[in-house]
Amino acid sequence: PTLADTWLDNIMNGVHVIVALVALAAGVSALPTPADSHLHTLHKLTNATADGARCLDGSPGAYYLRPGWGDGANKWYVHHEGGGWCESLDDCLARSRTTLGSSTEYHATNNMTTYSYFATDPAVNPQLYNWNSVFIKYCDGGSFSGDNATVTTVHGSDLYFRGHRVLHAVMDALERVHDIGKATDVVVSGCSAGGLATYLHADEWAARLPNGAKVVAMPDSGFFLALDTDTKNYKTALRWVFGQMNATSGVNRDCVAAYAAQGEQWRCIFAQYTAPHIRTPLFALQSVYDAWQLPNILGTTSDVAKINAFGALLLRTFKEAVLATPGSSGSLSACSYHCNQWDKIYVNGRTHAMSFWNWYGGSPDPANVEERGFPCHDCCVAH
Repeated sequence: PTLADTWLDNIMNGVHVIVALVALAAGVSALPTPADSHLHTLHKLTNATADGARCLDGSPGAYYLRPGWGDGANKWYVHHEGGGWCESLDDCLARSRTTLGSSTEYHATNNMTTYSYFATDPAVNPQLYNWNSVFIKYCDGGSFSGDNATVTTVHGSDLYFRGHRVLHAVMDALERVHDIGKATDVVVSGCSAGGLATYLHADEWAARLPNGAKVVAMPDSGFFLALDTDTKNYKTALRWVFGQMNATSGVNRDCVAAYAAQGEQWRCIFAQYTAPHIRTPLFALQSVYDAWQLPNILGTTSDVAKINAFGALLLRTFKEAVLATPGSSGSLSACSYHCNQWDKIYVNGRTHAMSFWNWYGGSPDPANVEERGFPCHDCCVAH
């Protein structure tokens, strides 16, 4: 190197030392953020296809992972990807030709910076920024619940309804390859259909992790009302998913046992029936006037009276199913949104992230619930 290069290197080393000292004084780990720490690397579960763990089109399931560092090396954030459901054989066939039904077009790395839960900036995400983070790709169309051993042929194409097997393969890989068995803290999460998956599978995750680990569930926008309306048939559609994908063994076992005598195990594909049976501590993030549910379950985004009635029903059902369950809490906003408002909007003066971490740290504060009518425009303003 030239003299100028050496001089510059000495200057930069001094800058790094100063930055580290400032960080240490501020109570932040002085360990530098690894290069490209926002990038998650793809892991395909190719060997698990022999056990039937396949996407809709038969390709292997997959997940993205970014290792933790510093004091987050043994802490984990596990996120189920969302993306709706396929609600008929033709719908599932169409989905199998997209990244929500096939892993064939997944990129080698995934930049997760658009999701605040994955942010590596401690100013944005002070608790999770350096944890191991896992993004489980969603390619089964049934919130990781299916375990149908039969291959279904539709218009000459084979479809596999094996989402629950994919989920088990991910759990196996995290244990075998990435040592999640050494975890001290695990937050199991997901948004939308991935939020529903969090309700459905929270207890499975807890059962697979060390007894000494602190394991909690944080479903985001996953509390979908089991409802059919004059123009929408969401409840009927999810009942089809449950039956076609053979989801009895792929949802909460205690819920299935509770409804077996009535022959109504299908109820356990819905959060409102599953939540009372979840044993894992749970903190739910939810909009009372969920922006996906209004057009797709209620069937309107403009009828204010209907929307307020829907919100009242969701709020009442949530209180009965989630907040009345020991160990469960939540942050409910009157802002109409769907997903990824982790650090953005404020609910009664606190972001979802603030409320979650207060609860995670053992705060006796009750659930943070915003009970205001629709539309509530100022509920959506970031402070």
